[in-house]
Amino acid sequence: MIRLLADSDGQFMPKSLQEGMRKLPNYSKWSDAVCQKESVTYIYVEKRVVARSLQKAASMKAQAAK
Repeated sequence: MIRLLADSDGQFMPKSLQEGMRKLPNYSKWSDAVCQKESVTYIYVEKRVVARSLQKAASMKAQAAK
């Protein structure tokens, strides 16, 4: 879930995904609470995860083009 929110920044997934999810009141409260938990965030480095996702997508795209 935290990754889904990070990936929907317009580079990897559309921003509208995050915006739509934020409009759901119960989901928004729950995701905000989860994203603040140290047990969730201590191993998650957003910039590294997003960069790796973009690399993986580019690699898959290159493989498909062969």
